[in-house]
Amino acid sequence: MSPVRTRNHPPDQAGSTGSPSARPAVGKPPTVQDVARLAGVSVGTVSHVLSSTRYVSPETRERVQWAIAQLGFRPNRVAQALISQRTKTVGMILPDVANPFFSELLRGVEDVLGAADYAVVFGNSDNDSVKERRYISTFRERRVDGMIAVIAADTDAEEMCALGEEVPMVILDRLIPGWTGDSVVGDNRGGMALVVEHLLSLGHRRIALVNGDPRLSSARERGEAFKAAMLSRGVRPVAITEGLFTLQSGYEQTARLLSMHPRPTAICTGNDLLALGALSAIMDAGLRVPQDLSLVGYDDIAYARLAYPPLTTVRQPARDMGATAARLILDRLTGVHDVDRRPVQMVLKTELVVRQSTAPPAAQPHARSARRVRKRPWPEGEPMDEG
Repeated sequence: MSPVRTRNHPPDQAGSTGSPSARPAVGKPPTVQDVARLAGVSVGTVSHVLSSTRYVSPETRERVQWAIAQLGFRPNRVAQALISQRTKTVGMILPDVANPFFSELLRGVEDVLGAADYAVVFGNSDNDSVKERRYISTFRERRVDGMIAVIAADTDAEEMCALGEEVPMVILDRLIPGWTGDSVVGDNRGGMALVVEHLLSLGHRRIALVNGDPRLSSARERGEAFKAAMLSRGVRPVAITEGLFTLQSGYEQTARLLSMHPRPTAICTGNDLLALGALSAIMDAGLRVPQDLSLVGYDDIAYARLAYPPLTTVRQPARDMGATAARLILDRLTGVHDVDRRPVQMVLKTELVVRQSTAPPAAQPHARSARRVRKRPWPEGEPMDEG
């Protein structure tokens, strides 16, 4: 809705019969009929202004908005939904709402949709496709106008693609095989290539990758890019390990790498949570970052800057990714892409942020020997999953 001007008298009405005397009785909440009488227009015109379902001239729109402000009228969202067949809500599914990366995605979505007078309802799937289906069913029952989803690792691709044919939908951060709808992701391949180039430029040749779940496109693309970037420079990876995008998995994968002889001089990871788990394993082994071993994360969550040492990492524009997904949904809902129904597939640029966790490799003969790392469970309550 356009900004409402505050006046004590109505705008020029060109024959309108509206007047300040056309007010509801004291103590009764104003109705759409009261707004119409005061603005000197029909009830249908007021409805069109409220729901933006039909063109209304700027002069008439201003009179209606003036009347709304004068009366303190608050639209009945349920009634509007019945008239327009729109609920002004968008459903969003996240794998872990406690995770800083996904929280930034959500903030970006809310920034854009809130400014357009839409509400966002979200569900936390815990990376579980069963919970994901339950939320999708609930969103459909509540007649959301569109959906934005960061899929779980075991999401059924056919089911999600069929849903995208029925409801305006954007897949965010993680792609689905066969998806033909709108999507917004970060440049996983370009980001990981930047990591490899940085480590090679420092002189590292024994480089390993600690990665997440290969069922996720983000993990697959980062892993493939790591291997390709290394081989293109004539260097073979020391190791590529896979697990989950979690702190615990980062700790366990790194502990295994530290038992190698000779061990890697640098480890790059599929996300920052893996890197933070790796950092803990390195410290528990009596080694130092970056003096004994360089370490690189991915995503640039807030924890990366607060780590000691602060992590060199790839910055994904998480908030911009969420905002872009929200704008795509709005475009579909308002008909911007009705003529051209081809999917819009956005890949947003990533950048390398160099901090204190990377340095040239120490000479191996003088490097410290790693102590045996004992497997330990990660504390409860920590964010455990990231895209």
